[in-house]
Amino acid sequence: MKTATLAVLAGLSFILAACAPKPMPAIDGATPQQSASSGEDPVLIPDASTSKPWYADRLETLGFFVFPEPVALPPFTLPGFPSGTVDSSKLAGKATLLNFWATWCPPCRQEMPSIEALWKKMQGEAFDVVAISVRESRKTVETFMKEYPYTFPIYLDESGDVSGMFVSQGIPTTFILDKTGMVIAGTVGGRSYDGPELVAFFKELAAK
Repeated sequence: MKTATLAVLAGLSFILAACAPKPMPAIDGATPQQSASSGEDPVLIPDASTSKPWYADRLETLGFFVFPEPVALPPFTLPGFPSGTVDSSKLAGKATLLNFWATWCPPCRQEMPSIEALWKKMQGEAFDVVAISVRESRKTVETFMKEYPYTFPIYLDESGDVSGMFVSQGIPTTFILDKTGMVIAGTVGGRSYDGPELVAFFKELAAK
């Protein structure tokens, strides 16, 4: 089961980059109706007549790629900064923004103030942020956080083993999880997360 989940997630990470709509900053040309020309079987994207989940059109309009079916996260546990841990099996119960970033990544740094603003606007809601630093030491993140004291939860993947399952197309890569802990959508590249439409969506997702 674990191997199958990892294979699906790796495939979705590739699809996320190859099939994302044009408004997504890090993508060239492809649309959700196109599949990657990787030499493998084409990815089947539901046609317009297929019943979509309630969030699909809204997230696509906002520039996210919505996965044809929600996908379970593989099991992982990572230490938090400055303390705590995140366990993927315990993310259910809250809508979650799962973000992969690094201190050296300009688009990551540019979008972080909007993640902080979203985090503050969502206080009191069933919502969480899981921001995972990719292949950087605790000391590097500590130095960064002294200069930029963000308050949303940050976790450390110093080896890159966990991040490697999610970020085959680069960082920042961000996924949206529903309250069952399933991945429903994602985006590659920097963007703003504190606009009124997206905040309203997360509040609705958190209330479901």
